[in-house]
Amino acid sequence: MRVAILHDDVLARMEASPDELGVMEAVEAVALALAELGHEVVRIAATPRVERWAAELRDAGPGLVFNLCEGVAGASAGEVHAAGVVQLLGLPMTGSPADTLALARRKDRVNALLAAAGVAVPSWTLADRLNGWHRFPAIVKPAAEDASVGITQASVTPDDASLRRAVAESLHRPLLVQEFLPGRELNVGIVGPRVLPVAEIEFTALPAGGWPLVSYRAKWEQGSDEDLATTPRCPARLDEATAAEARSLARAAWSIVEGRGYGRVDLRADAEGRLHVLEVNPNPDLAPSAGLARMAATEGWSYVELIRHIVEEAA
Repeated sequence: MRVAILHDDVLARMEASPDELGVMEAVEAVALALAELGHEVVRIAATPRVERWAAELRDAGPGLVFNLCEGVAGASAGEVHAAGVVQLLGLPMTGSPADTLALARRKDRVNALLAAAGVAVPSWTLADRLNGWHRFPAIVKPAAEDASVGITQASVTPDDASLRRAVAESLHRPLLVQEFLPGRELNVGIVGPRVLPVAEIEFTALPAGGWPLVSYRAKWEQGSDEDLATTPRCPARLDEATAAEARSLARAAWSIVEGRGYGRVDLRADAEGRLHVLEVNPNPDLAPSAGLARMAATEGWSYVELIRHIVEEAA
């Protein structure tokens, strides 16, 4: 089958940031895996000239679009628009549809939906509704970004003054303000109907006074003190009851946002050990070094097998 890999146009932009450039690791790995599975691969970059790449995609006549597009021209909202174009062309596509991607981009809306369905989420509000907020420490983060964009150690605030300072200094809008839970951070991967082994981010050797969180530096500045202080472990060292609760919460959250294909749900425990959903991530990073591939390996899948399962789900 001919498979078109749709991806960001980062190689055409000198100013592309590390999180944007990170998509190319997945593009290269997925292309090799698809070739090993016997597929013919074409690569198409989603540029601001939509009419050009849409025509290129249509003319390629793919049996499937492997959607690795996480943004267009540096704007992460382009992820939604690119998926919508593929759908308008009537082409089958890996991962979630545009409406799910649009919903999941807005962490505040996902929180509201999950809470309404009885799924535990940390207490939260939007930064323009701070009056009366009293839960500290609190974290300030962009409500419509992913990949830890806009998250630093200063995003966690122990009091009202630091909270308002973090809000004022952030370059992103809208901003989510959320209670910062002190417990363990878990990740649950989902591929089709399968829930993969639960992983954990262990925060070791934190810098003095550092908060245990996956900041932008931890995720994208390899070798930095924050990177070295965040260690992924899969499978997580959990008792069966906690692991079952994590899987159940992840399934519920994934169903509520109508996720499709593959995804990752991030969880965090409060001081009593009760798990809460932090984020629901459709189409998460597929690089071999990323969390989903790590969870798949623990399941017993090679990277090529992971890509095969994703293709089969889409097809």
